[in-house]
Amino acid sequence: MSRFFTLFFLILSPLALSAQEAAPVQDAVRQVHWAMGAFFGTGWYQVDNNRSVFVFRVPPRQTIRQSGFDADGKRIIGVEIHYPLTFGLHNLDDIPDFIDYENFGTISFTPGVALEIPVNDWWALRPYAHIGAGYEKESGKWAGIWYGGLRSRYNLGDGDRLRWSLLNAIGYAGYKPEFEKSGRYGSAMAGLEFNKPLDGLQWGGEPLRLDWYVTYSYLFDKLNFYVEEGRIESIQDQWEIGLALANNKNRMKIWFMTFEHIGLSYKISSNGHYRAISVNLRSPFTD
Repeated sequence: MSRFFTLFFLILSPLALSAQEAAPVQDAVRQVHWAMGAFFGTGWYQVDNNRSVFVFRVPPRQTIRQSGFDADGKRIIGVEIHYPLTFGLHNLDDIPDFIDYENFGTISFTPGVALEIPVNDWWALRPYAHIGAGYEKESGKWAGIWYGGLRSRYNLGDGDRLRWSLLNAIGYAGYKPEFEKSGRYGSAMAGLEFNKPLDGLQWGGEPLRLDWYVTYSYLFDKLNFYVEEGRIESIQDQWEIGLALANNKNRMKIWFMTFEHIGLSYKISSNGHYRAISVNLRSPFTD
């Protein structure tokens, strides 16, 4: 998520960024809204051992057309329709109190469309846009939610034993609660992705491969969390490491569901106040 005029930045640029300190309460900063849960994948998210959220995201999608090049070399733009449904169970205290009366639940539906544009055999772009709404049951309030952006994957090497790619993304997200001011968040991401065949290992009769990636995201707009009275923690970046198993050619299948790969990812902010463990079912490029 980021402002669209921001240019892609390279992998080395995050090294110059330092940890973001907690913002003082007297600044009257605005804390992150529950509607932001629509942007997160399935997993457990925690801020400073105090505020935790479990998010369950059901991400069905429909492929209208696969991207690629035809026999004459003409570009074919891929088209996908997305129907993500997100449930959130939030906790403002310790993890042992996760199911108590102070929790509140949210639900959001943000349908959208993604295009995949093959620039050439090595480079592909993926613009996407979503718009929908969310509901918070404790207050009975609704919020409009929207997000979109542009992702890029550039193949840096494609050998028999290892494929690796440069990932970049920019995007922008926002929400408009009932009777409240709207909020906006932007970010830029850079990272590396790797795919390696695993000799001798199979799933459903097909050879397996190992997928992993490392990404860094910088938030142009801070995410502020009131973790206790008199103290706010601000988050302005995120490191993510993902690891997953995939079929070497076809998608993985469990019952009637298919996945790009199956694994986990770990996320953490530079200042250490934000941590998350998420289910990893797709590359950051196609997520």
